[in-house]
Amino acid sequence: MSAIESIRNIFTYGTYHFTDHLFDELDNDGFTIYNLECSIANGRIRKTWPKENKFEVVGKGFDGRPLGCICRITHTNKLIIITAYED
Repeated sequence: MSAIESIRNIFTYGTYHFTDHLFDELDNDGFTIYNLECSIANGRIRKTWPKENKFEVVGKGFDGRPLGCICRITHTNKLIIITAYED
Protein backbone atom coordinates (compact mmCIF):
# COMPACT_ATOMS: atom_id res chain seq x y z
CA MET A 1 0.00 0.00 0.00
CA SER A 2 1.34 3.43 -0.92
CA ALA A 3 1.79 6.18 1.66
CA ILE A 4 -1.16 8.22 0.33
CA GLU A 5 -3.38 5.12 0.49
CA SER A 6 -2.29 4.54 4.09
CA ILE A 7 -3.04 8.16 5.00
CA ARG A 8 -6.47 7.95 3.38
CA ASN A 9 -7.31 4.66 5.11
CA ILE A 10 -6.25 5.90 8.53
CA PHE A 11 -8.18 9.14 8.04
CA THR A 12 -11.28 7.30 6.80
CA TYR A 13 -11.38 4.89 9.73
CA GLY A 14 -10.96 7.60 12.33
CA THR A 15 -7.60 6.82 13.89
CA TYR A 16 -6.32 10.36 13.61
CA HIS A 17 -5.57 13.35 15.83
CA PHE A 18 -5.82 17.04 14.99
CA THR A 19 -3.43 19.48 16.65
CA ASP A 20 -4.69 22.77 18.05
CA HIS A 21 -2.39 24.47 15.56
CA LEU A 22 -4.27 22.79 12.70
CA PHE A 23 -7.57 24.33 13.78
CA ASP A 24 -5.95 27.77 14.04
CA GLU A 25 -4.51 27.52 10.54
CA LEU A 26 -7.71 26.18 8.98
CA ASP A 27 -9.61 29.07 10.54
CA ASN A 28 -7.02 31.65 9.42
CA ASP A 29 -7.35 30.49 5.81
CA GLY A 30 -11.12 30.07 5.86
CA PHE A 31 -11.04 26.28 5.52
CA THR A 32 -13.10 23.66 7.34
CA ILE A 33 -12.42 20.05 8.24
CA TYR A 34 -14.49 19.14 5.16
CA ASN A 35 -11.99 20.98 2.95
CA LEU A 36 -9.18 19.04 4.61
CA GLU A 37 -11.00 15.75 4.17
CA CYS A 38 -11.58 16.45 0.48
CA SER A 39 -7.97 17.50 -0.14
CA ILE A 40 -6.67 14.27 1.41
CA ALA A 41 -9.17 12.21 -0.61
CA ASN A 42 -8.09 13.72 -3.95
CA GLY A 43 -4.56 14.83 -3.12
CA ARG A 44 -1.07 13.55 -3.58
CA ILE A 45 2.10 13.44 -1.54
CA ARG A 46 4.43 16.24 -2.57
CA LYS A 47 7.15 15.82 0.04
CA THR A 48 8.21 13.18 2.55
CA TRP A 49 10.39 13.15 5.63
CA PRO A 50 11.18 9.42 5.91
CA LYS A 51 12.97 9.52 9.28
CA GLU A 52 9.92 11.12 10.91
CA ASN A 53 7.35 9.25 8.77
CA LYS A 54 5.96 12.70 7.93
CA PHE A 55 4.27 13.80 4.70
CA GLU A 56 3.07 16.89 2.89
CA VAL A 57 -0.25 16.15 1.17
CA VAL A 58 -1.63 18.63 -1.36
CA GLY A 59 -5.03 18.57 -3.01
CA LYS A 60 -8.16 20.64 -3.52
CA GLY A 61 -10.78 21.38 -0.90
CA PHE A 62 -14.47 20.91 -1.68
CA ASP A 63 -14.59 24.58 -2.70
CA GLY A 64 -11.83 24.01 -5.27
CA ARG A 65 -9.12 25.94 -3.45
CA PRO A 66 -5.73 24.24 -3.17
CA LEU A 67 -4.99 23.02 0.35
CA GLY A 68 -1.84 21.46 1.75
CA CYS A 69 -1.32 19.70 5.04
CA ILE A 70 1.53 18.21 6.98
CA CYS A 71 0.83 14.92 8.72
CA ARG A 72 2.67 12.08 10.39
CA ILE A 73 1.93 8.39 10.81
CA THR A 74 2.89 7.19 14.28
CA HIS A 75 4.41 3.83 15.18
CA THR A 76 0.92 2.81 16.39
CA ASN A 77 -0.51 3.59 12.92
CA LYS A 78 -2.35 6.76 13.92
CA LEU A 79 -2.39 9.85 11.76
CA ILE A 80 -1.48 13.18 13.33
CA ILE A 81 -2.43 16.15 11.18
CA ILE A 82 -0.11 18.93 12.28
CA THR A 83 -0.99 21.91 10.10
CA ALA A 84 -2.80 22.97 6.95
CA TYR A 85 -2.52 25.94 4.63
CA GLU A 86 -3.77 27.32 1.34
CA ASP A 87 -1.35 26.01 -1.25
